[in-house]
This record gives sequence, structure tokens and C-alpha cells, in this order.
Amino acid sequence: MPVTTTHTDDELLKLMHNDDQQAFTLIYRRHWEKLFVTAAKALRNGSDARDVVQDVFLSLWSRRQSLHIESSLTAYLETSVRYKAIHYIEKNITRRDYLAFLSDVIEDQFPPSPEIQLQVKQVQEAIRDTISRMPPKMREAYQLSRQEHLSHKEIAEKLGISSETVKKHIQHALQMIKTSLGFNKAAVSAMLYYLLS
Repeated sequence: MPVTTTHTDDELLKLMHNDDQQAFTLIYRRHWEKLFVTAAKALRNGSDARDVVQDVFLSLWSRRQSLHIESSLTAYLETSVRYKAIHYIEKNITRRDYLAFLSDVIEDQFPPSPEIQLQVKQVQEAIRDTISRMPPKMREAYQLSRQEHLSHKEIAEKLGISSETVKKHIQHALQMIKTSLGFNKAAVSAMLYYLLS
């Protein structure tokens, strides 16, 4: 039977279960744009959003024979994209300045719950505490990079050190912050889930 756009998602899933690539393609075309919008809203980066959506569809295809979806396919895919985005932000939280993004989004919420406010405060305090414990040159390099958005070369010139040293300072600073946030992972996850729901 030829696969057509009039097939329901459930029918397409059954066909896909039997390795029908055309059914998968129709599911992909039907849902890609909406999922991309969800991911882009969460990640604020088109390239990262495309990667997250591709991962969700790759997982859908690779699990096609064992997949049992209780709700609608739309709900399943939306939830999958949200969780992938949360995981992506947790993994890259220091690299892409997602903390600044989270603060902006939280300020725009009307109003965030007291629990979310407390969790944001805990994460911000952990970061401030970590920055205060950095060696002076590392702290200065990190702050020039993150607050003044200077390049490694500009920071090197300002501090009178090599670009390679600046790069190492920032890598170590980000690792310290990531380690600090590891202790607050539950708070970060709860914030992200709240904001992306």
C-alpha cells in the first residue's frame, strides 16, 4: 500500500515499525518545523536546535520496532525535544552562556514560582562563589570574556599574557563552574523543565 499524507500518525508509526522509510519521511515532514521552533525557543541557536531535532528523529527511527507510544505522536515528539534540549543545556551550560539566557527567561515569566526563584538564586550563588575562588588572572580573564565579551586576543593584550594562556584560564574557569553546578544539577534541571514546559 502506498504511503500518503492522508495517513494518520498512528498508521504511519505502524508502517514505520515495518521499516517503511517513506512513512518515516512523512512523519519527519509533518512534525519537523514545530519541533524546530520548540528547540530554537529553548536553545536560542538554530544550529543547536536542528541538532536536537535530528537526534530526536534519529532516535525515533532507530527505536521504531520497539517503540510503544502511549500518548499521541505529537506529544511524544514535543516531550522528547524538550528533554533533549534540557540535556543539551545542562551539558553546555557554561559554554553557551545559557545561564544568562535562563536569567532573562525567568525575569520574563509572570511570576516564577517561589521554588524556581530559590533554585535560580542557589545556582547564581554557586557561580558567584566559584568565580570568587578563582585565581585572580583566571577570574579576570573569565569576566572579560563573559561580561565584556572580549576575544581571547583582546584579553591577552589587556592582561599582558598569551592568547593560549587566556584560553587555558577560561577553560579552567568553565570547568570549575561546571563542577560547582554539578552539585546543583537538580536545581538546574528543575528550572529548565519549568521554563521549557
